[in-house]
Amino acid sequence: MLVAAAGIVAGAACSETLSDPPAPRDFPSRQTRVPGEYLVTLAEGAEVKAIADLYGRFGIKQTRRVGENLFLLNLTEDPGPAKVEELRSQNAQIKAVQPNFIYRSSGPKIR
Repeated sequence: MLVAAAGIVAGAACSETLSDPPAPRDFPSRQTRVPGEYLVTLAEGAEVKAIADLYGRFGIKQTRRVGENLFLLNLTEDPGPAKVEELRSQNAQIKAVQPNFIYRSSGPKIR
C-alpha cells in the first residue's frame, strides 16, 4: 500500500507540465540571428581554406574555430542565409552552415 501511494505521489509530481516561457515583449523587433555571422561545419578531412574559397567574396572579417570541424565565420557583407546555404550546397567540403542564432533566456522560473 505504501509503495502504491509513493508511486502515485511521484507520478503526480513528475507529470506536471511546464508552460512555454513568455516571449520577450519586443521580440518581433529584435534580430533572431547575428547579421554576418554563420556557423560552418567542414566535412571530414576538409581544410579551413574551403571556407575562404567559398565565402571570401563577401569579405571575411574572422574565421574562428569553436569546435571540431566547426567554425564561426564573420562576414563584412552579409549575403543572407539563403545565399550562404545555396553556395554550401555546391561544395562538398562544407558539410553544413547555419546563421549564428541569438538565444535569449526569459530568466529562471521561480516557484
